[in-house]
Amino acid sequence: MRAVKAGAVYFAVIFAAGAVLGPIRELWLIPRLGRSAGILVEAPLMIAAMVVTARWVIRRFSLATAKARLATGLVALAFLVPVEMLGAALRGLSPGDYLASFNSVFGGVSLLLFLLFAAMPMLVERRRPAARSVKKPP
Repeated sequence: MRAVKAGAVYFAVIFAAGAVLGPIRELWLIPRLGRSAGILVEAPLMIAAMVVTARWVIRRFSLATAKARLATGLVALAFLVPVEMLGAALRGLSPGDYLASFNSVFGGVSLLLFLLFAAMPMLVERRRPAARSVKKPP
């Protein structure tokens, strides 16, 4: 159950980041740089948000096992896919058209970001400082 909550929180934070960066990409970057360059500028920011959020979620929900981190990423992806499909439908795209859109630079980068989004909780590890051996004076 912890991984489900963690996945929902991870999804919500990254979705919020995308909700802020998406309009900037669409309204400012793409008209000036083009679609492919616009997403290539946005992508590192989204990846950074994923790394920071995944680390925070791992700590916040104490996701010590690989199984819990994998479940978190998959739950987050399970939230993302229907939202993306709904967004595509609202833009007038059929499911087939939406899937076909991944066959471009823009779509390929988007697909890579989706896969990284799902994998990030597994890719960032919970790091604990190694216990230092302290020598006691004789």
